[in-house]
Amino acid sequence: MGIVTHCPNGHRTKVKDHLAGKRVLCPVCGAKYRVEQPVPAAGAADLPLGRLIPLDPQVIATLPRALPLGGFRAAQQVAAEPTIDVEAAVPEPVAAATTSEQPLHRVLAERPDLAWRIAYPGGEPSEPVDAVTMQDWLAGGQAEGTELVWRADWPEWLPVQQAFPEYFA
Repeated sequence: MGIVTHCPNGHRTKVKDHLAGKRVLCPVCGAKYRVEQPVPAAGAADLPLGRLIPLDPQVIATLPRALPLGGFRAAQQVAAEPTIDVEAAVPEPVAAATTSEQPLHRVLAERPDLAWRIAYPGGEPSEPVDAVTMQDWLAGGQAEGTELVWRADWPEWLPVQQAFPEYFA
């Protein structure tokens, strides 16, 4: 590690640990000063390095959770102890029949096997989602109208209002 010090003239310098308690020269102005011993943070000495602090399960239950696109289905699948399912991260081809209560929008139904992506203004594109998740996102009112959408066979991104005008009448 290193020790962050300030010379008498206020220049910030980072020095090696073995220089604690010794006199050094400021590389900017040449002033001599003594490097103070670092003071450990309160309670930090009690915790071993590389250890996690256990949290109360009741506290964990009150913390907010981020839901992926299609949060309707994902919210129902969240268990008390969430796990990462690598297989679920890759969308599978969607059959014509959906698990959603609504039929697919005509643009989604054209090619339900293709992956979709959503990009919010100033943000990164989403992970690929399937047609059912896209339908749930649109029907759930999560689209604000400023997003861009892209389907795997489209050459460019389209505004969501242009691709799905029925949802923004």
